[in-house]
Amino acid sequence: MLNGGIPNHGFTHWWKMFLPVQLLCLANLLYAINRLGNQPHRRPASLFVLGAFQRFISNQNVMAFWHLNRDHFAPALSNSNFHPKSTVIEVGAFVNQGYGPWSSCFDSLLESADWVADPWELVPVALVGNVDTSDLNTKSVKVYPRDQLLEADIRNGSATDLSWLASNSMDLVITDPPFSGLVHYSELSDFFNCWLRLPLKSWFPEVFAGVDTPKSLEVVANEARNPKDSDAYYKRLLTESWCEAFRVLKRGGILAFTFHHKDDEPWVDVLESLFDSGFYLEATYPIRSDETKGEGEFGSRKIEFDIIHVCRKRMTEPQPISWAKMRREVLREVNQLRTILESHRAEGLPDADLNVIRRGKALEYYSRHYGQVFVDEDRTITLKEALVGINLLLDEDGERAKDPLPVHSEPLTRQLLRIFQGAISRDRGEMQKYMRGTGSSPDEFLKLGWCSEKNKVYHLASPLEIARSWKGKQRAGMTSDYEQAMVLIGACFANSGISAEGTLNNENFRVHPSLKGLLEWHAIQGGNSEIRNAANRAMTLLRTWEAGNRDKAAQMSLFAEEG
Repeated sequence: MLNGGIPNHGFTHWWKMFLPVQLLCLANLLYAINRLGNQPHRRPASLFVLGAFQRFISNQNVMAFWHLNRDHFAPALSNSNFHPKSTVIEVGAFVNQGYGPWSSCFDSLLESADWVADPWELVPVALVGNVDTSDLNTKSVKVYPRDQLLEADIRNGSATDLSWLASNSMDLVITDPPFSGLVHYSELSDFFNCWLRLPLKSWFPEVFAGVDTPKSLEVVANEARNPKDSDAYYKRLLTESWCEAFRVLKRGGILAFTFHHKDDEPWVDVLESLFDSGFYLEATYPIRSDETKGEGEFGSRKIEFDIIHVCRKRMTEPQPISWAKMRREVLREVNQLRTILESHRAEGLPDADLNVIRRGKALEYYSRHYGQVFVDEDRTITLKEALVGINLLLDEDGERAKDPLPVHSEPLTRQLLRIFQGAISRDRGEMQKYMRGTGSSPDEFLKLGWCSEKNKVYHLASPLEIARSWKGKQRAGMTSDYEQAMVLIGACFANSGISAEGTLNNENFRVHPSLKGLLEWHAIQGGNSEIRNAANRAMTLLRTWEAGNRDKAAQMSLFAEEG
C-alpha cells in the first residue's frame, strides 16, 4: 500500500474482504490520489476525487452481490452490516457502463460540482407558476433559485460538547440521531477508514492520527462496549446532545431531525430525552425513505416513510391535562386529517405509512403537555404509556368498535380489555395479533399479575385472585384503575371474605376517575356471568359511596372532563 505494506489496523484482517486484483486496483488509485494531494494547491481536487474512491470501495470487494429481487448489482454495506452474501459478484473496475465501475462513482461527483455552480431545488409541479408544465410527465421540476453558496466551517467532534458555539446563537440545528443498537456506525466506518486514513493522516493529523475510528463517545447501544446497560448509555449521551442543541439555539430557533426504528424502545428513548431536554414537537412531516423499515411493530410495519421532526424550545411550563381530555383532543386532530389521508390511500399509500402520519400528529399534541398528562389527580402518564395509548386510540378509531372501551381508563388497561373483551383466555397467536403495533407486550401483563400463561395460552387473572393478593396491603398503593376495579369486583364474589365497602371507605384509598366506567364495562362485557354479576354488585356499592361523598365524586368528574 502507500507505506510499502499492509498496515496493522485494529479492523483485523480487513484486507480479506477484497480479491487480490481488487486490492491492486484500489491501491494504485489511492496512490495516485495521494500523490495529487501532496501538492497543496491540488489538495482540494484530491479530496474531491477521494469522495468517488470511498464509493468505489463499496463496489470493489467480496461482499458486493447481485440483488435477486431487483435483478441488479448491490454494493457492500447496503444493509448496514458485514454479512457476506451467497450471490457474490465481481464488478469490472473500469468498464464504460453499468452500476459499480469507477465511472459510475465519479459521474455523481461531476453532477454535484454542477449543482455547486448553479444550485437547484425540486418543486412540485402544482407550485410552479408562470411555467408551462403540460408536457411534463413528472410530479416535480427543477427550479434554479440562483442562490450563492457560502463556505462552511466543518469541525470534527462530539455533539455532546459544542462549547465552540455561543449560547443562543444558532437559528437552526439539523441532525440525524443514531438508530440505537440497529447500526454500529464506527465499526462500519472502519471498513472505509482503513483506506482513507492513509492519505488523510498526513493532511489532517489531528483527526486521522488514530488507527481506528473513535468509539468512546459513540451514541449507540452497543452491548460489547457497555455490557451492563447499553440502552442507558445510549440515552444518556443522546440527552447530552439534545441539551447542547437546546443551549446553542436561539429562543425562536428550530431543531429538525429524522428518525425511524423497527423497535419501540429506541423511539421512547429518543422522544423522552428530547422532551426532557426542553423541546416539544412543532410539526412532523413524512418523507419517503431509502428502504422499508421492518415487518410488524410500531415504527416498522413495512414503512416507506421516515418522519422529519421539527422541534422548538419550550419557553413556558406545559399545562396540566387529563389523559381522558388529551385522548379527545388527539382524536379531534387526527379526524381533521381523515379526508386528506383517505385521498392518499386511494392513490396507493400503504396503511402503515398513513398510521405513521397520524401517530406523528398525535405525538405533536402530547409533546406540548409532556410531563403533565395525568391519569388521576396525583399520577402522570409515562411516555411509553402514552405511546401505547396513542397506538390503541388510532387502532380503535380505525376499527370503529361497536362496544367502545371505557374512555377514561389507562392505556394498559384499555389494551387488556381490548384483548379479553368477552373472554377470559387467549392463545399466543391471538395475543400477538392484538398487541402488534401497540408498543406493549404480554410480558407486561404477566409482571403485573393481570394474567398468566400456560401451554401457550394466556389466562385472565380472576378478580377474586387479584383482590386476595391485596389483602393486608396498604390501599394507598392501589393506584392502577384496573386493580381498583378488580379488587372491588373480586370482593363482590360470593363468599370472598373481603369487604368492598371497607376498601371504598378506607381513608388511604383514592377512587380512580375511570373506576366507574370500568365497573360498568365489566357488568356488560365481563368474561363470564360470575364476573358480570359481581361487577353489578360493585356498581351498586360505588353509587352508594358517591351519594355519601358527593364532593369527592364531583372532583373526580371534573378531573376527567377538564384536566
